[in-house]
Amino acid sequence: MINFFKITPKERKVKIKGKSGVIYSNPTGIKRYLFYIGNIVLICSFLGIIYLYWPIGKSFLSYKFHSKQAETKLESFPVLTEKKEQISEFSLQIPKILASSQIIPNVSPFDAKEYLRVLTSNLIAQAKGSSLPGLGKGNTTYVFAHSSQQGLAMTRKNSVFYLLGEMNQDDLIYIKYNGEIYTYKTYMKKVVNASEVEYVNYKDENREVLILQTCWPIGTDWKRLLVFAERI
Repeated sequence: MINFFKITPKERKVKIKGKSGVIYSNPTGIKRYLFYIGNIVLICSFLGIIYLYWPIGKSFLSYKFHSKQAETKLESFPVLTEKKEQISEFSLQIPKILASSQIIPNVSPFDAKEYLRVLTSNLIAQAKGSSLPGLGKGNTTYVFAHSSQQGLAMTRKNSVFYLLGEMNQDDLIYIKYNGEIYTYKTYMKKVVNASEVEYVNYKDENREVLILQTCWPIGTDWKRLLVFAERI
């Protein structure tokens, strides 16, 4: 068993009366203290990584072991909770990746103070200026759940869209809005730079579009993953 707190003796090869052998000497003084400090820092760093990224790991484990069962259970939606009267009037559910959350409408994606109040509560924001569901072709509903302004905290405080990268063509997304259930089917994924904000105003005259945004790669804020879906 590895003992991180046991100092490995320093090895010196010598010859005594024509015979070879090994003499060990333990580090002393400041070297001994540096050894212990280094190991404590290493262990704390390891535990810190587990603490920060545990929600990501938990999401993946749930997806791998329970996604098939959840997809069958939720394919007709509109069940976010056991009691239907508790369902938010504006909410989203993606059966494939076990994602469900309330959507907060009319949130500016350019005002950090405004959207951080939503994102740090593990909720989804609907971008101000984008359309609400049900307005027909030529309209786009843009929702997001992560932002670079969250820093390392984003790995713990908002896990709704962690698994968006697992979405494929024809996967279903459901939105409940004002008592109606709107069904969308995924048709495209795109990775863009964080500076490419023009998709908030994206339009397709032949479709009613839903765009889901998250930071990418997972657990970082380098780029953005956009999932495009059309209402069916």
